[in-house]
Amino acid sequence: MEKDYTLLRSSLMSSCKLHVEDRIANLELALKSAHEASTDDTKSSAGDKYETTREMMQQDIARCQMQLAEAKKDELILTGLLEPNHLDFVQNGSIVETNLGIYFIAISIGVVKIDHDKVFVISNQSPIGKLLLRKKVGESFVFNNVEQRLLSIN
Repeated sequence: MEKDYTLLRSSLMSSCKLHVEDRIANLELALKSAHEASTDDTKSSAGDKYETTREMMQQDIARCQMQLAEAKKDELILTGLLEPNHLDFVQNGSIVETNLGIYFIAISIGVVKIDHDKVFVISNQSPIGKLLLRKKVGESFVFNNVEQRLLSIN
């Protein structure tokens, strides 16, 4: 039976968007909690222990802010991701089927299971993403000493 790549793409995009929305919501909540904890702690502490705790909280806030910026960048990438206009080579938005698996070039979220398909959702900056970009059907690439051949680009 022939794969319905339009349906697969739609399901993958939904999974990616949900992943990013959840990540943003969780990071915003963590950031809010960290700010509140920092504010509460400044009211009731003194001494070296206070300074260490305060510095750790600042690092936590900075880490959350950096992760939130990355998640929002992923959200922008997804928003701008259109169906590829050329199916003769791999580009952002391509669904690539190789002899060993299926890849979706979008953002890095890992493996997504859609019906009976296990799809590796990767960014174009990931090691495999870099190897796949601009490849054509029939071409091969080697990753971790394993050769993969492109069977289709959708």
